[in-house]
Amino acid sequence: MTDEKRKSPRMPGNNRAAVVYLVAGGAPIMCTVADISEGGAGLTFVSIAGIPDVFRLEIKGEAKMRTCKVAWRKEPHRLGVAFQPD
Repeated sequence: MTDEKRKSPRMPGNNRAAVVYLVAGGAPIMCTVADISEGGAGLTFVSIAGIPDVFRLEIKGEAKMRTCKVAWRKEPHRLGVAFQPD
């Protein structure tokens, strides 16, 4: 038995991405998509310090940006997000 709480299974990622702030003026923060599903993703950063609770995520090779809400944080490099409806 597993403690898995995700609604959709995650697939390995390894795509480059950037956090784009909802508020204008913030510089993008680069990250890597460690894994992704229909409902969310695990992201890896150099540091998660200063990452807001809600942001837009631009994944290289995808046309649309996704609005994300942080679901969990694991210092110093990882966080998980749930994709929000636009």
